[in-house]
Amino acid sequence: MEYIAERGFLFPEDPVLSIWSGRKDSTSLLCKVMDRAAGACVPTIVLAESPESISTLVPPGILLRDRSADPAQVSIVLRTLCERQGAVRELLADQHRMMHAQAGLRHQMEQMQEELALASQIQQELIPRRVPEIPGLELAVICRPAGFVSGDLFSVDRLDDEHVGFFLADAVGHGVPAALFTLLIARSIRRTDHAGAILPPAQVLDALNREMVERNVTGSRFATGVYGVMNTRTGVCDIAGAGHPPPIVTRAESIERIETSGPLLGIFPDAEFTQTRVTLGARDSLVVFTDGFESAFPAAVADAYSMRLPTNDYIAHLAALGRTCRQSGQFQTSAERFEQTLDEQLGSLHQADDLTALVLSPALQEGAHRKAA
Repeated sequence: MEYIAERGFLFPEDPVLSIWSGRKDSTSLLCKVMDRAAGACVPTIVLAESPESISTLVPPGILLRDRSADPAQVSIVLRTLCERQGAVRELLADQHRMMHAQAGLRHQMEQMQEELALASQIQQELIPRRVPEIPGLELAVICRPAGFVSGDLFSVDRLDDEHVGFFLADAVGHGVPAALFTLLIARSIRRTDHAGAILPPAQVLDALNREMVERNVTGSRFATGVYGVMNTRTGVCDIAGAGHPPPIVTRAESIERIETSGPLLGIFPDAEFTQTRVTLGARDSLVVFTDGFESAFPAAVADAYSMRLPTNDYIAHLAALGRTCRQSGQFQTSAERFEQTLDEQLGSLHQADDLTALVLSPALQEGAHRKAA
């Protein structure tokens, strides 16, 4: 007993018959032996003079019987334990292998999590997600990746003293491949020519598309996008799109969808892009967004399947965002409240797609755009 209590079992597959004498000074030793047996899954039966006095001390898996039990019955129990022990050992071996495999998978998952977190950090450094401050322009940004990294890309840049260029793209797909593709798009877009002259939006998308087609060797990488140039003094805005959701212009009493006719970026080398001109007033805003919003506002009674289906509710929500930004003058604060609304939607904890939106408005005084016109 003392040897087993200190060192364990030499042959754990053999059944053990332990007879407890009932002395108080042997209780501690018996508990150690039972713990050793239970930990090693050794089939054990304890015969005690007063089983009820130690029943609370017996760990799971240890059999407790009265010392006066029929020897024939005890023998049957021992034989049964012997016969089943081979199967028990196989199960224990399988469990050990599964635990070892789980440990390996856990390590790989932790490593993957670290790599994704690093990828997210690098993407944020290369493609800033904070709101840029540009004189003459009111701006709000909503950027909510569905995972660690985003397949959406946006930029807002001052082109000269009066003009601002804004770009929003959505790489088809999700995760790291889409995120890497956005880096290629970010490096490929050219907003001005070699002399520094501002390029028209249609020409910008045409050049971007040609370069993406040349790099798209497999034919599986493409994106939607919208690019525009806004005159912050007059409110005049030229917009070109490439298979992208139509931007929304919110006015005091109405909303307007800006339809664009360009195809997806990166597929057709001879694609033609056109541009549309719209004029924003002092109380107007332009909302540019990716298609993830189409399924961001499911019906209140939607089931697991219909939650993923697009609805038209997003148009009213985005229009309200643009109008609230302009009326309150608190663009980013309004965007943060809008994000709270997103969090309240059914299924928001498992966001299906990246969500990115820009709300832009020239910082005009009332009537300034009419004077400029």
